[in-house]
Amino acid sequence: MKWQGIPYAKHWVTQEDIRGVCDILSSDFLTTGPVAQIFENRLCELTGAGYAIVCANGTAALHLACMAADIHDTDLGVTSPNSFLASANCIEFCRGRTDFIDIDLSTLCMSPDKLETYCREQAVPRVVIPVDFAGLAPDLPRFRALSKEFGFLIIEDAAHALGSTYSFEGNTFACGSCAHSDMAIFSFHPAKTITAGEGGAILTNDPDLAERLRLLRNHGMVRNQDPKTPWDGPWYYEMDTLGYNYRITDFQCALGISQMDRLGQFKARRNQIVSLYNQAFHGNTQLILPPEGLATDACPHLYPLQLANGKEARLALYKALHARGIHCQIHYIPIYWQPYYAKKYGYEKGKCPGAETYYSRTLSLPLYPAMSDDQVQEIIDAVLANL
Repeated sequence: MKWQGIPYAKHWVTQEDIRGVCDILSSDFLTTGPVAQIFENRLCELTGAGYAIVCANGTAALHLACMAADIHDTDLGVTSPNSFLASANCIEFCRGRTDFIDIDLSTLCMSPDKLETYCREQAVPRVVIPVDFAGLAPDLPRFRALSKEFGFLIIEDAAHALGSTYSFEGNTFACGSCAHSDMAIFSFHPAKTITAGEGGAILTNDPDLAERLRLLRNHGMVRNQDPKTPWDGPWYYEMDTLGYNYRITDFQCALGISQMDRLGQFKARRNQIVSLYNQAFHGNTQLILPPEGLATDACPHLYPLQLANGKEARLALYKALHARGIHCQIHYIPIYWQPYYAKKYGYEKGKCPGAETYYSRTLSLPLYPAMSDDQVQEIIDAVLANL
């Protein structure tokens, strides 16, 4: 099915990508095999992380990370309300308790100041899941300092941030490097920086976590090598830990590898589109531009433009753009507004004022590498004409 008009996000698959997938379809391995290992190695090379474990999707990656962290009944986990459902659901999958830390409106990411206050005045979580919103890294070094003080684990939700970087003490770190986290995850959904059709990955520098993640990805199943236990032959396996079938296919990984070859091109074009938007909208008092880092350190996943006049202006612009075939999106409805969380925990509107203010006036404009300059200008003209 072809898009009618301009979608907010779109994958870019070339004939080279298709050939890479077709080569795997005629090979000896279809599901997780040697190409998955190559994809993992490429992710480690890109980020500097010691280990990468690829899996079925970004949600599975978050679930595996929480399981590897041994989140279980009554364990408290906190995340940003300004994210997709999976950033919180992964805690619930492990029967933990989920709470939300408000965002800093200057970064649109979880506020480390509010997390520190939460730890001092309410409770110390077992795990903190900061989200790299739109490709922008939160203040991961500050979160790491807080984790050392209070003793929680950090899982960086970098689903938006493959190819993004951040700076600390004069050094540059890749999002997903785990330089300031225990684990990090990526997503390879078609709307993300690169796609594998679906797919995800968990990264870590801890060999024990890496081993546990690989075990949990494949049913908790091992080929037992202990001579003191029963062994009937080379087919023998055991399951001591309950795991899941969260494997990814080799042909998905082939697509991911081929796409990674163009990551630099994708990032450059995304940055260029952000710059075009920023130049066009700069100084307009009816608009609030994204954080500055989106045009510098980030590999931008979204272009979240805010309407200073609030939700009525946002709705009017959304409808006007849609009528012209320009399909925008809203990122995100605060997660705790969802009936599941509201009913289970009694969370009410007003809990995270920053996230709610941001949600009430945000609109994600189309942003993907295959957009032409003419399409970008069409969007700019439509926005300015309908304020």
